[in-house]
Amino acid sequence: MSIDNITAKILNDAQEYADGLLSEAKKEAEVITAKAESEADAIKVRMAEQAVKDAAVVKHRKHSAAELEGRKARLAAKQKAVTDAVDAAILYIADMNSQEYISFLAKKIVETNIKEGQLLLNVKDRDTIGEMLIKVANESLNDGKLTLSQETINAKGGFVLRYGTREINSSLETMIHAIKESVTSEVVSVLFHKYEGSI
Repeated sequence: MSIDNITAKILNDAQEYADGLLSEAKKEAEVITAKAESEADAIKVRMAEQAVKDAAVVKHRKHSAAELEGRKARLAAKQKAVTDAVDAAILYIADMNSQEYISFLAKKIVETNIKEGQLLLNVKDRDTIGEMLIKVANESLNDGKLTLSQETINAKGGFVLRYGTREINSSLETMIHAIKESVTSEVVSVLFHKYEGSI
């Protein structure tokens, strides 16, 4: 065999060996690529699943927060409605006609069982019904000895009865607020029963 033939044989064998290596490398690269793509797809699926879970958690939190805000808003509306109803009751009593108002206050004075002392009213009531209220209250107390004070109270109506070193605060605000707790549930029921499903 000549040198040229030997050289050609060596080059040919080297070429075949290199082609074999290249083919093996390509196959290995294809396997690695396929595996990487498969892992990437799996990661995408996991990330998508996690995104769905995260979205569900966020949605649940937002829903819970919205429900809480809704409950707070309903409670605030109920509290305001009760406060408005109480204020309306105070104004209703304060705006009674004179005869009814005097009768109402005289009854409250008699309920104190105090026959002697000073009656304090707001400026308007002192000037308009004060003397008549004292007269009716004293008659209702069977010879009571109440007197009308020139001092006044800062209230929408009602009275303060001062006797000795003590006094009874029966201003309209005090009377109505004293029963507020006991009637709150009833007021809420009346005000919101019809609308409970829609607010």
